[in-house]
Parts: sequence; structure tokens; C-alpha cells
Amino acid sequence: MEPTRRIQTAFRLEESLLQRLKKKATRQNKSLNSYVEAVLRADVRDEPAYPRVAFPIPRSARVSRMLDILPPFTEEDLEKDEKLAYILGK
Repeated sequence: MEPTRRIQTAFRLEESLLQRLKKKATRQNKSLNSYVEAVLRADVRDEPAYPRVAFPIPRSARVSRMLDILPPFTEEDLEKDEKLAYILGK
């Protein structure tokens, strides 16, 4: 299994909120980073990892240019690629 890629980022938090988060992390025997990541992961758990696209797509010059760069796909392609099938709403 490929290791998860982590990206360092920064947030500005109220000092009192940061202290409360640190206390909760300590009580759960977790690092602050691990605790905050778990809280955020739980918040987005039900969100799809990739968006759905409504069809038919309204045609505009921009959409036409974007669709022209996509390779054609078949029903067989949709059976093999669950992300593509999900995005296309199949």
C-alpha cells in the first residue's frame, strides 16, 4: 500500500480554541495534529471524494473546449472505472 502523502499547512486559531484542542488531544493520547486530522476527517466522511456532473451538460464555448480534450468513453469504460461512472451519474 502506498503511504499517505501529508502536506504541511498553517491555520490561525483563537488562542483559547487552540488550548482546548490541545487538552482534548492529550486526553485521547493523540498529538494535536492527529486529533485535528481525525476531527476534520469525521466532518467530511460523508462527502464524495469526487463530484457528480449533471447531464446533459449545457454547451458553452468553454464547456465544448473542455469536452473536446476528453477521450471518448464507452459503457464498458464505465463498468471498469467506478469514479468515472460516479461522476457521470451512471
